[in-house]
Amino acid sequence: MSTGTLFIRDSRTNANYEIPINRNAVRATDLQGIWAPSLNSNRADQVVHGLRVYDPGLQNTAVTESAISFSDHEHGLLLYRGFTLDQLWGCDFEEMFHLLLWGRYPTASQCEELRQTLAQYMQEVPDIVRQTIFNLPYDGSLGRVSAILFLTSIEIRRKETSPLPLILAGLSAYLACIPDVIPATTNATIHQTDIKRADQIILQTVAAYAVVFGAVRSHRLGIPWRSPFLHQTYYENLFTMVGLVDPETNRPDPTRVSCFRRFGNLNAEHGMALTVFSTLVTASSLTDPVSCLIAAVAAAHGPLHFGATESAQRALHDIGEPKNVPAFIEEIKAGKRKLFGYGHRTYKGMDPRVRPIQSILKDLADVHQPLLKVAEVIEEAATKDEYFRTRGLYPNADFYGNFVFTGIGFEPDMIPAAMLAHRIMGIMAHWREYMVTRGKLFRPTHLYTGHAAPTSDPRPKI
Repeated sequence: MSTGTLFIRDSRTNANYEIPINRNAVRATDLQGIWAPSLNSNRADQVVHGLRVYDPGLQNTAVTESAISFSDHEHGLLLYRGFTLDQLWGCDFEEMFHLLLWGRYPTASQCEELRQTLAQYMQEVPDIVRQTIFNLPYDGSLGRVSAILFLTSIEIRRKETSPLPLILAGLSAYLACIPDVIPATTNATIHQTDIKRADQIILQTVAAYAVVFGAVRSHRLGIPWRSPFLHQTYYENLFTMVGLVDPETNRPDPTRVSCFRRFGNLNAEHGMALTVFSTLVTASSLTDPVSCLIAAVAAAHGPLHFGATESAQRALHDIGEPKNVPAFIEEIKAGKRKLFGYGHRTYKGMDPRVRPIQSILKDLADVHQPLLKVAEVIEEAATKDEYFRTRGLYPNADFYGNFVFTGIGFEPDMIPAAMLAHRIMGIMAHWREYMVTRGKLFRPTHLYTGHAAPTSDPRPKI
């Protein structure tokens, strides 16, 4: 049963309360009616304002209602708008995006219309967006700097620039070109009252991200820019702009595009993951989708989110060979190392996306990836190890997903950005849903642990 009543007896006051249960949840605001006298209490606890819920990291807090996706933790099931991953396995980007965004599986004509619209919007992205990216350093320096020190010429070298600041710069440049979409300077409720206009901006944002992503990789590799084509799909244009094309045909490899597409269907949406949560927190102040995507991009690059895929690749690189796996496993168990890509906050068993990802990797078997064998040996060892079994630690999508991207041809540090080219579908779907349902402004509280009374004046007396 998911509905009922929660009976509470407060030991502080001996008062009894009845809190409604709906969808197996209680409203946090209903707990505000549970209060106690402030006598002999810490004034910072604010007991007269009602009982608060303390949930660090929002580990057991539902922040919104959504009809977009559902994760069945016990059965390892992931649903998009009621469809299983198996049912959506053959979908193109346009079909999946239409389903997530508008809640309806598209007809052939609707799918074609969306494809053409996205391709057109890609071509309409102003040149200054690419110029902004190309004018930034790609090697972490402002150029080659020489100095004479003790009669020796010293070249100052810095690490290659991360894709993150380049992507943020490109998106910011695009936003600067469309100031009328910023509600604070035009119409505060434009995205809530004019949903047709909001849909247009969503599609423009998705198209702009593809262009920015392509420009960033082209700039970092120093390869010529290739413009998108009106006759290509979203993913085909993405591959074209990032430079993943056959040098003879100047076309993306169909097998590589298919691998990217199938992994995209697994990665398109995953509920209140950090990218979406960051989007909704930003959107709750009625912010435009480009600004919300900027927030999502920044959140995604952390090593505990999309950056985990890149971090998993680097950890495997440190291990080097299968023979080093046993020692690495022991270091993990001793708390000396962290295994990125293992364990999942949502799934206590196997992540349902892992086995489909492994099937995708079979189509990339021609690519020499020695670290894939290291990953397989880790999973084999962990499966037999009581430490991992008792803690319910299994590989998640990040653990093997990084090999899909590197097998296709992406550099490890481009993986978070490539993953966002998938997750942008879910990000924009949640942004739209939050506007349509008039979601509330996020304004959580905190438990104050400092001094609750004024302290002495710290300034020196004159």
